[in-house]
Amino acid sequence: MRSVEEYESSAITVGPSAKVREIADEMDAHGVGSVVIIDSIGAPIGIVTDRDLVLRVVAAGRDPDKTEASDVMSTDLLTADRVTSTLELLGMLEERGVRRVPLLEAGKVVGLVSLDDLVMELGVQLWNISEAVGSEIREAARSARGRRRREAHRDAFDDVRHSLSDAGGKLRKRVVGELRDLLDKIDD
Repeated sequence: MRSVEEYESSAITVGPSAKVREIADEMDAHGVGSVVIIDSIGAPIGIVTDRDLVLRVVAAGRDPDKTEASDVMSTDLLTADRVTSTLELLGMLEERGVRRVPLLEAGKVVGLVSLDDLVMELGVQLWNISEAVGSEIREAARSARGRRRREAHRDAFDDVRHSLSDAGGKLRKRVVGELRDLLDKIDD
């Protein structure tokens, strides 16, 4: 399986003092459902999801122009290295019960992988496997049909040869030779 770095999406990042309205605007502008909150050196310190905005801002009656990322972000952040395998990452997501994972390189956010990304990747891989298996099955069936056809031709040839055994030598050699030529052409 591929490593997650091969299909990571760009992470949208903001600082902890970013206002919630700015975060919502960033999510809308980039068509994403989360923003990673980073410190001054680019290390992740939290994440704000669209669900966080609904539950921690809208439902709580907070002012989106005054509420900061640090007030509503989740800080128990699961992160992964860029070269983490798909299966390992799926295990991490399941264990922690989260849907998004910021990817790090040298401690800084370089991307984001979502559960949806991983499910899509696994679907593509399963499709590719099913296509390869289907191709092998079709090839095996073609090969078996060809083998059965060649065996039937040889059986027919043997039947004719035995039938000609009573005929004269020259006639028999001529017919057997022509049948062999025909059989060779059919087998090709």
